Amino acid sequence: MDVQGTVWSWLMGPFIDAELKVGTSPEDGAKLLSGLRAHLGEACIGSVSEVFDAQPPYTPRGCVAQAWGVAELVRVAAQLSS
Repeated sequence: MDVQGTVWSWLMGPFIDAELKVGTSPEDGAKLLSGLRAHLGEACIGSVSEVFDAQPPYTPRGCVAQAWGVAELVRVAAQLSS
């Protein structure tokens, strides 16, 4: 599949919410967060970049510390761990 465009970090939250509603297990939902969790050690340490390239190596771009990207990562991670 040829993916084009920009990937917005904050959309991972609503995407995982939708996945859980259609039957994805919480364990598989947590796996979907692995890229953002790994990103916490890149760019701006402890934060999430605003956008990423849609193609590997998924280079972070835009703001290096985007509040809504961080908020969605924390919200969904908490939801999946409860």
